[in-house]
Amino acid sequence: MEFLTKDYISTLPQTDWEKAVIRRARQLTDFKWTPVRDVPSYTKAEGYTILPAGVEVCGFPYASTEGKDKFFTENVSFETFLSAIPNPYSKLYQPGTAAFNACSYGIVCNGLARYALGIKRRVSTAKWLTIPGMRVVAPKGQIKAEDIRLCDNLWAFGEGRNHVALITDILKDNNGKVVALEISEAIRPHCTRRIFELEYFLERWNLYSLCRYEPTDKIPPLDKESDDILWNSGIEKVTPKITVDNGNKSNYLVGDQVLITVNADRADTVMIYNNGELIDSFIVGAKAFVARNLSKGYYKIMLERDGACVEFAVNRANISYTLSNGEITVTADPCDEKSTILYADFRQAGTGCASLEKYEELTDEEKQSGVFTRPIPDGGENFKVYFENEYGVWTHPMIKIEK
Repeated sequence: MEFLTKDYISTLPQTDWEKAVIRRARQLTDFKWTPVRDVPSYTKAEGYTILPAGVEVCGFPYASTEGKDKFFTENVSFETFLSAIPNPYSKLYQPGTAAFNACSYGIVCNGLARYALGIKRRVSTAKWLTIPGMRVVAPKGQIKAEDIRLCDNLWAFGEGRNHVALITDILKDNNGKVVALEISEAIRPHCTRRIFELEYFLERWNLYSLCRYEPTDKIPPLDKESDDILWNSGIEKVTPKITVDNGNKSNYLVGDQVLITVNADRADTVMIYNNGELIDSFIVGAKAFVARNLSKGYYKIMLERDGACVEFAVNRANISYTLSNGEITVTADPCDEKSTILYADFRQAGTGCASLEKYEELTDEEKQSGVFTRPIPDGGENFKVYFENEYGVWTHPMIKIEK
């Protein structure tokens, strides 16, 4: 039950952390954009559907992209997303790598909550309570109005509810009585925020626990540069003269095909630089599509006469492992001095499943050496290692543990 709030009083964030949480949530729920091509999507009510071309969307698109790890706020930056919107050949409009054939870039429910709360590492919804500093304030079916604070989150796993949502406003009447709650969440087909009358909220969300995150690490401030890019850049409204299907400042893996799109005013020469060295050049018409399989490196592709350019990286990791007494010793090399190792992740059987446990944090010594040993958790059939460079977080294809 949603309703107008003009007669009610919002609860304003009081601390810098609360302000940053609300602002980050608003980035994902309130940003308006217009797709230039149908965006493949899925809803439980409609099944396979689309976000139609030419119709304004409010909120980032929802999609689970476990297979390729192309999640907004994690390894797809705002700038990359914005540069993909006006390119009809971008990954944003390509189905097939996400669950239910949704778009190949996306965000999921716990991704919105983690990003808003400033939690960098991905944790599956099933393991939400393993996040350091996360605790249950009120168990399911026992939430009361007086329990709720701004930036609390609602969590459920099981009984047909596998979801995380964020409380971004508490609405009160003139007497200070709570009358409604604003919930921000990533749900198919896109992120949104909705307002529920308190009585209806307590009924609808009765299978959820009320959780509170009390950061154990330094509280991250709002990234004002990213915030400014999202709201003020206008990148999504300008068709780039030259771009690639992953978007500007993105990551590929060796073996991925890179689709270069030229949308210039006249014929020009495409110049491809790898780590600052010119490796190829060729003449194209004003409109052109060129596919390339590129070797490892940091690329800048530009139009010689126009000067327009796009930047991205092509990555390759060397991963090996040994097994002994229920433990795995992994050796991970990003093959790149600019990429640093971040963490590892165990997965269940399959190629696109969510993480089995929270990310395995690595010590400084393990990051430096690229070698770490961990017990294999029950059900652990696969693993990944994650790296970071100037264009964000990237990883290799899932590796099956051959026991």
